[in-house]
Amino acid sequence: MQKKDNLKAIAIGSLASVFFSSTYIMNSFLASNGGHWAWTAGLRSFLLVLMLAVMLQFKGQLTPLLRVMRQQLRAWVLWGGIAFGVTYFFLTYAASFGPGWLVAGVFQFTIVAGILLAPFIYADERARIPVRALLLSLLILVGIALMQWSQKDGAYSGNQLLICVVLVLLAAFLWPLANRKLMLHVEEQGYQLSAMQRVAGTAIGSIPVQFLLMGYGYFQVGLPGQQQLVSVLVIAVSSGVIGCILFFKAMHIARADGAGLAAVEATQSVEILMTVIGEVLLLGIAWPNWLGNTGMFLIMGGLVLYSMPARQIAWRPYRKRKKLALLRKGIR
Repeated sequence: MQKKDNLKAIAIGSLASVFFSSTYIMNSFLASNGGHWAWTAGLRSFLLVLMLAVMLQFKGQLTPLLRVMRQQLRAWVLWGGIAFGVTYFFLTYAASFGPGWLVAGVFQFTIVAGILLAPFIYADERARIPVRALLLSLLILVGIALMQWSQKDGAYSGNQLLICVVLVLLAAFLWPLANRKLMLHVEEQGYQLSAMQRVAGTAIGSIPVQFLLMGYGYFQVGLPGQQQLVSVLVIAVSSGVIGCILFFKAMHIARADGAGLAAVEATQSVEILMTVIGEVLLLGIAWPNWLGNTGMFLIMGGLVLYSMPARQIAWRPYRKRKKLALLRKGIR
């Protein structure tokens, strides 16, 4: 049953990534058309809160969510602020220093980051690092690197691209850290929350960071223009509402299996494929050459291998490795 659930989670995660790609495409569009990054980052999550609050109120699920959040408000503000505040700030600001395909590509390091962070988050079997999952994640990253290399002669300087990469790498670690910590908090407290409630709770927790970002944007450029408002609304609906709900649902399905969680996070590599397609069609960038196409095949191949059942070999912290070694020698 777990294997079947993992396949379902991978499919839902891949669909979520299609909607997530709108973030990179629209961020690049706004960065090239004068939209201030602070307004983009703050408004995206703020609009997300408003839309989800209305949807949950209509379903009668808003009050129970707020009641749950009030019991442990600090955890929701901390991890929500990181997930939908700080992480999105890094991604949006990075769009000022590099193209959308670069931001989308580097952010796929979150695949490996989520695996590497597992021993520091969980105390059960999820703390293990599946070797197969790690190797396949690295294969996907090789594909992403080839796609990026195929686009290396762009309009940005080396320093700009370096800043872009550093910002996105920071986001790549913070995103799985915040998501997993908040998911673990909900699990430990025994809260029964739907995927939409969890997304809404995370977004509501980021409100303090949202106001800081929008306040900075106002003092820098005044109020945002109509074009920026419409563009951010598209991001909020596509990436914030649809994408996040689908992704959280996929994570919830695979929550009991470390390799399954890694596989769901790996589906985010689909974002770079959709971002390239979107930028080619909407922003007029050139389609990747043979290196880029090779990278696409490696990414898709890694996802296919993720979905194939296999015996999981895992790296564990030293104390677990030692115990396993003793067991293999027949010592009890």
